[in-house]
Amino acid sequence: MAVTIDGTNGVGLVTADALPFLAGQVCFFGMSSAPNGFLKCNGAAVSRTTYDVLFAAIGTTFGSGDGSTTFNVPDLRGEFLRALDDGAGVDTGRSLGSTQSGANQEHGHYVGTGAFTGGGNGGAYSAGDAYRQINANISTYRYGGVNTTVYPTDSNALKAQYDGSEARPRNVALLACIKY
Repeated sequence: MAVTIDGTNGVGLVTADALPFLAGQVCFFGMSSAPNGFLKCNGAAVSRTTYDVLFAAIGTTFGSGDGSTTFNVPDLRGEFLRALDDGAGVDTGRSLGSTQSGANQEHGHYVGTGAFTGGGNGGAYSAGDAYRQINANISTYRYGGVNTTVYPTDSNALKAQYDGSEARPRNVALLACIKY
């Protein structure tokens, strides 16, 4: 294993090409260019002969390139990764390398000081409770004398007014690369 010493602070650095990575292994780096022995996971078509070990490992899973002399590396730019179901029954019908569009289960957000206790949630309406459709997208429920407004998160035109343009957790962007 090659170790280089940084002369400014004496810290030992191990170069990426000296570590035991496997061809086809995807790694993330906190730098803007791929280290030696890696290609960016940017969907590029690369040579089947130049990168023959990588081609033997992943084949045309991420694209057949020109169909004879090139193949594609994965394109992971801006993507969240999801582990292959591999028989778990959580995300069935998916194959290795397949993509999936974003989705957000339609639901409403109940805003107000009262508890949502009736009608649409399996409970019973009480005397004085009411439902009012403000428009096709927003409704007001009245429970226990308190108004509760429902703002949906479906794909209607008002969605962007109440929600962002995508569903995502907090995240950090790193450079995805594949070992060749």
